[in-house]
Amino acid sequence: MEKDFEQQFLEIYKQNADAIFRYCFLRTSDREIAKDLAQETFLKVWQYATKGEIVINPRALMFTTARNLVIDHYRKKKSTSLDNLMEQGFDVGVDFGENLIDKLDGAKALAVLNSIPEKYRDAIYLQYVEGLTVKEIADITGESENNISVRIHRGLQKLRSLLREQ
Repeated sequence: MEKDFEQQFLEIYKQNADAIFRYCFLRTSDREIAKDLAQETFLKVWQYATKGEIVINPRALMFTTARNLVIDHYRKKKSTSLDNLMEQGFDVGVDFGENLIDKLDGAKALAVLNSIPEKYRDAIYLQYVEGLTVKEIADITGESENNISVRIHRGLQKLRSLLREQ
């Protein structure tokens, strides 16, 4: 039984490790900190699951844990912004998906993404970069699906408005 549990966890890890790292990296703009936070995310999820807790949506649990760790990180120390990282010539490798690219220039949107409020930025990032559903984002943030849909809509409006100004 324990071997099956380990195999399931390893499979979940393989499917989500890159996404969790990218999320942490986008939020911290530091590769080493992102690696540490991603590793700590999986450690905390493992500890939670081995206590016998029921995990209905492992991906949502991982993003929630990563999000909380990033928040804790910022409470401890302020870090470099994504804009500074992009100015240094680092490619963050973010793809906003076909639908958004049709509506917005992805590179400009990425540059402006840090300018919009965090609640909108997170919702847009999780949906268009990580490909999470509105329900999964709601599970991660503890908000209602309706709130998340509104945040995505308003966030896209803010992005469009900022892009028109440029």
